[in-house]
Parts: sequence; structure tokens; C-alpha cells
Amino acid sequence: MRISSNSVVGQSRLQNKLSVAWLIWGLAAAFYFFDYMARVTPSVMHRYLQLDFGMNEVQFGILTASFYVPYVLMQIPVGLMVDRISIRWLLTLMSLLTAFGCCVFGLADHLEMASVGRMLIGFSAAFAMISALRLATSWFPPNMLGLLAGLTQALGMLGAATGQAPVSFLVENIGWRQSMLAIALLFIVLAALLYQYIRDKPTTQVYDIKTQQEVGLSLFSGVRTVLSNRQTWINALYAGFLFGPTAVIGESIGAAYLQYGRGLHAHAAAFSIGLIFIGWSIGGPLSGWLSDRMGRRKPIMIVSAACGFVFSSLIIFYPGLNQTMLYALCFLLGFTNTGVAIAYALSTELHQRVVIGTAIAFTNMTSILVGAVLQPIVGKLVDHVAGTQAYHVENILLSDFQFGLKILPACSLIALMLVFMLKETYCNPLKNEA
Repeated sequence: MRISSNSVVGQSRLQNKLSVAWLIWGLAAAFYFFDYMARVTPSVMHRYLQLDFGMNEVQFGILTASFYVPYVLMQIPVGLMVDRISIRWLLTLMSLLTAFGCCVFGLADHLEMASVGRMLIGFSAAFAMISALRLATSWFPPNMLGLLAGLTQALGMLGAATGQAPVSFLVENIGWRQSMLAIALLFIVLAALLYQYIRDKPTTQVYDIKTQQEVGLSLFSGVRTVLSNRQTWINALYAGFLFGPTAVIGESIGAAYLQYGRGLHAHAAAFSIGLIFIGWSIGGPLSGWLSDRMGRRKPIMIVSAACGFVFSSLIIFYPGLNQTMLYALCFLLGFTNTGVAIAYALSTELHQRVVIGTAIAFTNMTSILVGAVLQPIVGKLVDHVAGTQAYHVENILLSDFQFGLKILPACSLIALMLVFMLKETYCNPLKNEA
């Protein structure tokens, strides 16, 4: 009887611990969700931003890409910080910094100040996903980390979807500036919740993977090890060029293209873009599960790149697209773009455990950097053919948009070529050398 009673008590304690774990991870993942929402909001404010700041398409591309400058630069430093500084304090402060960045953006009276606001949001966003995954390693058993990584990415994409149609409705009813201030208020409330409930680890730590005890390389040696591996570069560039069409269509010029180039209503255009991220949030965990079941990485990556070429080409060039067809194509583009998630998994299998964190950070940094560079390039190409019309997005022709967006299918083709240069890992991590 005593054994049974102890067993029940032990099971109850485990359930309580997991309940707390889900709450803590959920709040960190909520920060990632709302940060992604703030990240993509300019895409549904396109015309209003142009009117207020008097900018053309290349300037709009620079504005949206300004988010990524600190985001990219902070990837590896953030990985080091979350191992050394309280995540509770980091996330609380970063949530408040995001609120401040939203206020700066919403109250800006010129393009440069708006870009500063975007950079503040980008700086704080760099902490979001890494912090959520780091908390997962402390609060959950290792056999749940794959699921939690997929769920975290899925929540980010759902945040991006929320930054489309719902924010578009908000912008039309209260204005883009007031919308940014409302989003800032959300982050202030979230900061209070993060401070109240986030704990770095359980009192009796069971699941935490003590990477500090395993690391046998200095910081610079680890970075050098990762960067000297040719496969790391190929894999990271694959992720970047594969994600490029989503970064441009989903986070920058896509809503304006569908509204003014394809003739959709503003809400329908925003909903179409949201479907890209909804598709991604479904396809990401599914593709990871399928790859694990197959025991192979490259087949999913090949299919993803090929589908990226087909669906981006149809969205950009197919004549006479109606609203229903655009909904379907946008969803399919996001659903099949999830070879990016497989590339992250592959990055962990190309190196020994002691440099896995650096490898993931480098892959994420490269994938984001490619998308950030593509945004102003597409804007520049549109400006080149649109001329002075580029200062009034509602007057840009479909052919002008297509001239700039035509490089996106080429990005998918580059990703397809790169994946054939990768070696198959068969889902097996590289063993540490003796």
C-alpha cells in the first residue's frame, strides 16, 4: 500500500511539474508569437507608411529590412547570454524593449526614426525563440524537445498570420500609429506575466542539459569549427534561399502586390499572406515528423525547394488569378516551405554536440540575412520600372511588381541546386570524437 501511495504522489508531482513547465514555455513562446506579429506589421501598413513618410519601394524595403540588422547580429551573442543570465529577466526586459520599439515606430515623424523603432523590435526579437528552446531544455525531458521546437516555430508563424488580416482590420479602423501603440500595450502586459511566472529551471533540476560541462572548445574555436565546414555553409544558404520568397512576399511587399497588382481587397490580400504562415505552422511540425519517420533529410528538402519554385512562379506570373486560387497558392507556398525547418535539424547533425548551438545560430542567421537582403533588392527592381509611380503604391502596375518579384522563383531554384550538394545524414548526429 505504501508503494502505491508513493507512486501516486510521484505521478502527481510529475504532472504538476509538467503543468508548470507548459506554462513557462508557453509564456516564452507567446513572446515569440507577438514578436513575429510585430515583425510583419509593416506589410499591411504599406500605403499608409508611404503617405506619411513619402518613400518609394526601395525605401520601404529598407524599412522592413532594418528589423533584421540587430536580429542577425545578435544570434550568437544571445545563445551565449541565455546560458549565463536569468532568462526571466532577459525576456521581461526584452518585452519592455519591444513595447518601446513599437512606440518609437508608431510615433515616428520620419523614415529614419521609424527604422530605429524597427531595429529595437529586431534586437529584442533575437531573444525570443532561443529563450523558449533554452527553457524547454530545463523544464522538459529530452525526448520532448523536437516536439517543442516544432511547436515554437509554429507559434511564430501563427503570430505572423495574426500580423496580417487582424492587424489590417485594426489599421483600417484606428490607424497604423494607434495600432502600433496597441501592440506596445500587449508587450507591457506580457512583460508583467513573464516576470511573474518565468523561472529559469525547476528547484530540483532533472532535465536540464548542462552544455557548459560538455563544452571542450572555446567560443572562437567553436565558431571556427562551424565556419570551416563546407556543408554548414551550403545548408545555411539553402535555408536562406528557400525562405527568401516567404520573407519577401510574407513580410514585405506581398500584401501590396496582391492588393494593387492583383486587385484583391485589403483584407483579402492580408488574409492571403496570413495563409502563408498558417500553412507554414502546419507544414513545419508535419515535415519534421515525416523526416524523422523516413530517417532521411534530403527528400523533404528537395520537394520543398521544387514546390517553392512552382508555387512562387504561379503566384507571381500566372494570369487571371482569382481570390480563391490565391488563397490556395499562398497556403501551399507556406505549407511546402518548411524545408527550412529540416535545414535546422540537419545543422545539428553536421557537427559534434559541443558546437551544435553555434551551428543552429549560424544557420538561422544566414537564412534571415538572405531574406533581409532580398527585400530592398526587390523594391529596387520595382522602382526601376515603376519610376515616380513607386512613391504611390496604389499606382504601381502588375508588370512592375512582377519585374521585381521574378527573382524569387530563381531563389527557389538556387536552393534546389544547393540541396543536391548536401550529404544525407540519415537523421544521425555526428558522434563526439574520443
